[in-house]
Amino acid sequence: MKNLIQDFDKEIVKLEITGKKILKGIIIDSSSEIIVLFNGKEFFYIPVSHIHEMKIDYYNEDGLKIPSSISQDRIINDTNEEMTFVKVLTKSLGTYLEMHVVNNQPFHGYISNILKDYIVFQSPIYKKMYIPIRHIKTLVPYSNKQKPYQLSNDQFSIKKFNENFPNTFEEQIGNFKNILTVLNVAEKNNFTGVITDVKGSIIEFQAAKDNFYYNLQHIKTIHIP
Repeated sequence: MKNLIQDFDKEIVKLEITGKKILKGIIIDSSSEIIVLFNGKEFFYIPVSHIHEMKIDYYNEDGLKIPSSISQDRIINDTNEEMTFVKVLTKSLGTYLEMHVVNNQPFHGYISNILKDYIVFQSPIYKKMYIPIRHIKTLVPYSNKQKPYQLSNDQFSIKKFNENFPNTFEEQIGNFKNILTVLNVAEKNNFTGVITDVKGSIIEFQAAKDNFYYNLQHIKTIHIP
């Protein structure tokens, strides 16, 4: 069923997404789950669940125009099927991306694995990261000619991984018990320490001096430093 957001196709809009981030651009594609916004330079794949407010930008001060042609390497929804976020994630496997998860700090790298409710993201800065799908706010595909930080293939390249991962994020969290980890890196309230116990949706976490309890529903990223 078509939703109200799809009535904005080809309109120039201003969006506020989770984290109070403002984006402006032309909606070039949309579905009930996701929109594709072109800001004149990059394509933002934005889950509808993270759109807080949207309005038409009648003034169009940036002079945006619908592109006459679109480079296919920037499009990751090239089928006639209904566009879903999981399909977009699957099509973006093994390609360089900019991803927004925490605040306005982007991560750069590529998705190597997609599980039931989280992804494994390979970053040249943070290495292997585990990110719940529900916390991904935008995906911005690189062009084929770009690489994160202009790194060489020796420094950072796309690789295939045969490692098996638990199906759910909660199960993955359980595998980090008694291991030094970082939660919600790049966010103001990030934590470094050891997960000492997991009970349901609550983890017990030992920081450098204090221990506390944290709801894993609010863990946006986790990685081993």
